[in-house]
Amino acid sequence: MEENKPRITWRNMMPELFSILFTGLGMGGISLWNQKTADIVLSNVVFGVAGVMILGFHLRQAYLEQELAYDNGEHYYRFWLCFLIGLASAFACAFLPVAGWSYMPVFVLLSLFSNMSTGILAASVLLTQSTLLGGDGVTVFFLYFLSGVFAVTLFRHLNETFQIGGRLFLSLLGLLVCQTAGVVLPANERLSMELFVIPGINVIISGILLLGILKLFSALVIFKYREKYLELNDTENAILAEYRKTSRKDYMHSIHTAYFCERIAAKLSLNAEDLKCAGYYHRLVQTNPDILEEQQFPKSVKRILSEYSDKNMSTKSRETVVLMCADAIVNVVQQLIAQNSEQNVNYDAVIDRVFNHFLEENRFGQCDITMREINTMQSIFKEEKLYYDFLR
Repeated sequence: MEENKPRITWRNMMPELFSILFTGLGMGGISLWNQKTADIVLSNVVFGVAGVMILGFHLRQAYLEQELAYDNGEHYYRFWLCFLIGLASAFACAFLPVAGWSYMPVFVLLSLFSNMSTGILAASVLLTQSTLLGGDGVTVFFLYFLSGVFAVTLFRHLNETFQIGGRLFLSLLGLLVCQTAGVVLPANERLSMELFVIPGINVIISGILLLGILKLFSALVIFKYREKYLELNDTENAILAEYRKTSRKDYMHSIHTAYFCERIAAKLSLNAEDLKCAGYYHRLVQTNPDILEEQQFPKSVKRILSEYSDKNMSTKSRETVVLMCADAIVNVVQQLIAQNSEQNVNYDAVIDRVFNHFLEENRFGQCDITMREINTMQSIFKEEKLYYDFLR
């Protein structure tokens, strides 16, 4: 397991060092362009560089501890590319009116391609740089900080349903409210529609940028394996068709296991595509483990199948527990039907016996699954009495 843990090499440090250098040159150059005094120039450079260094340390820790969200741990450089784009935008904001800073999309972009804490820290570092270079006060900082954090919270969890309409509306409304409080109301002028022109344009531009970021994120992350899932979960594909010919018994077992995995995943709000795929291939992988790499299985499916195959691993994910229970129930029911083909089987008693056995052996002890979820699984298996006729 130690071999699979991520490590930081000098190559990983290159984008961080480049960002530090770019930050120092940008903060110093723009400060001199704005004819700041030497002490202000030095202060801006120190604050800018220190912020990026702290961000780099935080990101490295999150990477090593495998705390990055989605598949961001596999794409370490992708975050730094997003940060450099944000850094260029932060420098550009120094020459724009405060009401026109589009920082909310930056918060969301950096959070989606790292995790919530890293994204907020990174965007805050950029916002600090813009605030220092623009000579603006704490009100401006909190205006964009609060609206950015609110948007990050709304888009914290995105899945295959990709329901973003309500979140997008609320995030833009939050930005408008913060701009009204931080830009419009403090203006020493009579309240009029003209004061809302730049904030309104900012909201529109932020909305367009946010939609673009979410579309990019969906293509790169959320629906990255859409075609692969369609291929792997098609029971008529070449792999499963060959499996059906060579070992029909194991093939049918996998079909039934995948059915229960998909049912339970929907009930427990787990990834149904991952579990269905794991159900189809869990026995085939044990006899041919190379298939995982040959067919380029999604990483999440590889994790489930690797945990399931490693009998010495006590800590397992919820998905692996579901696969384990579905496999066991199908196996026991098939055996009992084969032994008592002419008799009715008490499925409730069989299911209770399997789960009690798992509890006695503490098979759930170090898994991230609750007793409520275990009871839900039990109930689903008991509800499927008519389905067990297909196992005959």
